[in-house]
Amino acid sequence: MAIFSLFLFSSQPSLFVTLMSILNFLSLTTNGYMELNGKHAKYAKFFDDPSKNSKSVENHQIQSRNGMLVFYTPSFIVGLVALSILPRHDLRFNMLAYVLTIHFFKRILEVLFVHKFSGFMMVDVAITIGVSYCVSTATMIYAQYLSQGLPSPVVDLRYVGIAMFLIGISGNLYHHYILSSLRKEGDREYKIPKGGLFDLIICPHYFFEVVEFIGVSCISQTMFSVCFTLGTIFLLLGRSRGTREWYVSKFGSSFRSDIKAIIPYLF
Repeated sequence: MAIFSLFLFSSQPSLFVTLMSILNFLSLTTNGYMELNGKHAKYAKFFDDPSKNSKSVENHQIQSRNGMLVFYTPSFIVGLVALSILPRHDLRFNMLAYVLTIHFFKRILEVLFVHKFSGFMMVDVAITIGVSYCVSTATMIYAQYLSQGLPSPVVDLRYVGIAMFLIGISGNLYHHYILSSLRKEGDREYKIPKGGLFDLIICPHYFFEVVEFIGVSCISQTMFSVCFTLGTIFLLLGRSRGTREWYVSKFGSSFRSDIKAIIPYLF
């Protein structure tokens, strides 16, 4: 445990944060394991063609664009509220609240102006993911709020975290732009993406999201942020593997076998 004290705040006197750290990590890793085994979240390319669904199922679908807004908007509001009403006398707390708010604001802008949508998702999936993001964001901010006044970790990673966050969010945006350029609005045909790190991995947007959230953990240096980031890594490993398998099944020999899922040359 001594090694953790070098990099993390001492445990806050909060049973809620401790339980949420455990539950968040278990939930994300379980979802990652399910993705590895082909049980994908029902949205984007893994959602069945709505024309093949029954009328009762169609009544519980919303357009993917609206579903994505349900994903991100509550967490963005949580960030704004935290910046507006919580007393903050700590630079680290300010940095965390700002980067989380910027992260979800960027996601909303991408949904509105970058991504191309042509499909649907289930309403319950959109709400479940939106609530999960919102609760995780609020808990991370709350854990940071409780850490104010505690002795800082011996190794200060705040500025390393800011650098990683900026690299991650920029790389994620760039590769989302490449993906959006593949299809015109309303076009349902998928294509193999090229350019940037797509020549090495099929999910560079996930790779940079991992970099981004490692940066968030370095800024925060709380146990909850580390558990969330580790869980997110496992989730995106599973989702990227599932995405690669989808491209292989979709394009067959046209998909280069040397393109990995999320880690160049390795995975």
